[in-house]
Amino acid sequence: MNIVFMGTPDFAVPTLEKLNEDSEINVSYVVTNPDAKSSRGLKTKFNPVKEKALELNLKILQPEKIKNDEETIKLIKEAKPDFIIVVSYGQILSKEILDIPKFACINGHASLLPKYRGASPIQTAILNGDKTTGVTTMLMDVGLDTGNILEQKKITIDEKETAETLFDKLSTLTSDLLVHTIHNFSTIESIKQDDELACKCSIIKKEFGEIDFNSEDAVSIERKVRAYTSWPSAFVKSGEEILKIWDIDIVNEDVDISLSKKFSDNIFILKDQIIAKCKTGFIRINELQKSGKKRVTAKEFINGLK
Repeated sequence: MNIVFMGTPDFAVPTLEKLNEDSEINVSYVVTNPDAKSSRGLKTKFNPVKEKALELNLKILQPEKIKNDEETIKLIKEAKPDFIIVVSYGQILSKEILDIPKFACINGHASLLPKYRGASPIQTAILNGDKTTGVTTMLMDVGLDTGNILEQKKITIDEKETAETLFDKLSTLTSDLLVHTIHNFSTIESIKQDDELACKCSIIKKEFGEIDFNSEDAVSIERKVRAYTSWPSAFVKSGEEILKIWDIDIVNEDVDISLSKKFSDNIFILKDQIIAKCKTGFIRINELQKSGKKRVTAKEFINGLK
């Protein structure tokens, strides 16, 4: 069967690999976002899906805005795909494109829809303290993650799960479920989403990672640290210094900060531990990082201060 694959970030790479490995599937085109300039603007930077497509010798299309790109639409139509498979592509598809494949446009989404429609389902699940999450394959329509559900797979969120570790698990799970959905499409009965149960999640901005100890409790901060690993990362400002916080634990016992040395208004050094006082409760900072420095343990950080 012929497949056109659309995706851009790391999350989409396992699905592209899985589709390409399948002897019954021919990937006619890989459609991905245009190349971005590097941070210094000196050379072009390829996104992860393009890098993988080049490695696999697949044909690549990179329209600026696919819904208005007549040449790209023409080429996709000429490929006569049975399915268009979309994973984190980053662009809205027009009805004209959705109507191209013989069977369907299918999207792989990293949540159990209708929960967490939108751009940050992995981080949002951790921020909200969910115990489970999963992936969904769905028929695409002109809405944002609103199409009928085809299949879902659920997993448990571990106690110390970060967005980074959950990202890896769900990207692999998405690739497996999408291939299963394609091969069993004719026997799957789609289910309409219940819009009353739907909730959306927004695009994450860098400033979301800032911690305010005076207004956030220990539980919320612990979730934020895990949800924003590795981007945008959780951080605190201490004067001119920005400290990235990589790993923390909630302190369940009472802390006598009168015996500590004060590092900032809310951060204290107690023997070989770094303790932060939150709006309610305390956290122990296990790993942190100064701007321009490497990530270190609390003990290494304290030794550096000495």
